[in-house]
Amino acid sequence: MTTVTISARESEVLALLGEHLSNAEIAARLFISVRTVESHVSSLLRKLQLPDRRALSRHAARHDPRVPAATRVPAARPAGRTRRLPCPHR
Repeated sequence: MTTVTISARESEVLALLGEHLSNAEIAARLFISVRTVESHVSSLLRKLQLPDRRALSRHAARHDPRVPAATRVPAARPAGRTRRLPCPHR
């Protein structure tokens, strides 16, 4: 089982990406610079091994604990493998 560790701030950015906010909107909500948001997005893409922001946003929408499970998009994972934050390419 592979576990990806993300920081609390990365988790906040990821959740807001799941809401389809722009970097500027995320920066305003979290009181950080747009450049810092860009750095977090890049880090999340690398850690979660996702190809682009759109994939990251879909990942966030599927795995956001604030979204009721019944409304989440089902994650495509191999049977029998569980992860806190699944990496689709591992």
